[in-house]
Amino acid sequence: MIASENCSAKSPADIRIEILTADHLPAVMAIERASFRDPWTMTSFRDLMIQMRTNWTAFADECVAGYLITQWVLDEIHILNIAVSGNYHRRGIASGLMRFLQDSGRERNMQAIFLEVRVSNEAAIAFYKQFGFSVLSTRKKYYQDGENALVMCNHLTERAGKNADGETSCSV
Repeated sequence: MIASENCSAKSPADIRIEILTADHLPAVMAIERASFRDPWTMTSFRDLMIQMRTNWTAFADECVAGYLITQWVLDEIHILNIAVSGNYHRRGIASGLMRFLQDSGRERNMQAIFLEVRVSNEAAIAFYKQFGFSVLSTRKKYYQDGENALVMCNHLTERAGKNADGETSCSV
């Protein structure tokens, strides 16, 4: 495994997705610190790895290119964190992780995927909408800096309804 900062992406990447392990954490932490204003700590990642095995690392060119941290409760999935190394932006890594998650959720008969996203993160909101997510509500002052979050949902089953925009809708 090569650290992501020592990798340079070519065209769209062929990715391999594996369960996140302690060996991946140094590269994951580098991506985390480069991606978020308030990055998680190594302890946070380790605690989640111990609690559940629903965390994945995406590899491209033998490099850690991104990761996905989720929590699965009853028939729902909650995306806690997803990020891609700057060297691999716009190479299909996030899309690959999202397709993997949706396929895995359907295989396990999960009903919906939920997430929070900063209201200012227009690129992420557009990305999630491409994967069938719709806005469910707003969480006021969700982030440490006081910014609001949109709660978004993707219904994984055929029973999902359509809203006025033709998007799949969720309810809690």
